[in-house]
Amino acid sequence: MQQLYIHLHEQGASWAICTEAGYLPDQVESGDLAHLSVPEDDVNVVVFVPTIDVVLTSATVPVKSGQRLAQAVPYALEEQLVDDIESLHVSIGHLNSAGKVSAAVVSKHTMQQWLKRLTDIGIEPDVVIPDALALQRVNGDWSALQFNSDIVCVRSGAETGFACDVDNLAVIASSHASEFDVDPDSVQFTNCAGTDTENLSEQFRNVFSIPVNTQPCNGDALATLISGYESNEGINLLQGDFVRKSTWLRGKKRWLPAAALLLAWLVLQFGMNIYQIQQLSANETAYKEKIVKIFKKAFPEVTRVSDPQKQMSIKLKALRGGTAVEGIGYLELMSKVSQVFAKVPNVEIKTLSYKKAVIDLELEVSDLQRLENFKESILKVSGIVIDIKSTSQRKGKLLSHIQVRAK
Repeated sequence: MQQLYIHLHEQGASWAICTEAGYLPDQVESGDLAHLSVPEDDVNVVVFVPTIDVVLTSATVPVKSGQRLAQAVPYALEEQLVDDIESLHVSIGHLNSAGKVSAAVVSKHTMQQWLKRLTDIGIEPDVVIPDALALQRVNGDWSALQFNSDIVCVRSGAETGFACDVDNLAVIASSHASEFDVDPDSVQFTNCAGTDTENLSEQFRNVFSIPVNTQPCNGDALATLISGYESNEGINLLQGDFVRKSTWLRGKKRWLPAAALLLAWLVLQFGMNIYQIQQLSANETAYKEKIVKIFKKAFPEVTRVSDPQKQMSIKLKALRGGTAVEGIGYLELMSKVSQVFAKVPNVEIKTLSYKKAVIDLELEVSDLQRLENFKESILKVSGIVIDIKSTSQRKGKLLSHIQVRAK
């Protein structure tokens, strides 16, 4: 993932893009933040803010972790701070074995102004850290960096340091060192102001009587901060009210269109499901109406249709010879008669009706003998009887009206 580093100044800023963490940038740009071209791909944004506006301190608290620690630290620091604690933003560092926790304190107004400068150009940072805590530490020695001004920032520990103007360096460094049990062995000093370094070196030597190792600037103070920055060290100021809430929006220029497409697809799918449910409901209503219509056509004598399926079942049961009609049903009776039609050819059914367990047949046969054969064949079928109601001749063929019923 690409790394975007920004160093905010009182006026303007410096910025650089690295291909990944641990690499120095090819180029550092400076000027108005409005000129910064934000990468469209996923990018991790680290912002260095002036330590001159931040108090790096510590406090001893009885609690060890969690929400209670975040609540206790600001009030434990209250006596060390001039401003009203309610107007300050306190970020918490690591808690050591002695119960002392590091903290970074900055005005809420200042924090809001820094973030506004970034959001105005569409940037939501992942890390906001005091620039002093990005200086490289060599064997636990102090590190100092002078910017293109008279401001010097000093890192004295993993989460400790300060910033001041050049003229007050000796006084501030001496006061700061009094908070520690052991003085540093040396100071690593980087001069990015292009001024004589002898004055600063002399002030450090007067305070600690230690060597000052001067290093040239890497072209811009930001390059020095990038080379010393470790993501697992320092105190990220994005805590409490300023914690980053929308980390999923990283690379939003690329992912927002995809998210919009996904949302549109979900809405479309939901709409289609609603439409299909409505269509199925309409089809069900139409089928019910058809069932009622068919039932009324089959049984016109029934005036009230409340449950056509159940009523149809009762009617069919009656036709099959259920409890509503004596004798065997139509299907069973017709099954027996059909056995005879299969054995006696050239017998044509002209009409057929069924009523009260009796089948009325009007048959057309070629001669009287074939009619007798048909009658004899029916008589051989068990469980039924046959009555010949009438026989007449028409156009050389016999018409016979017979009735078949169960015994």
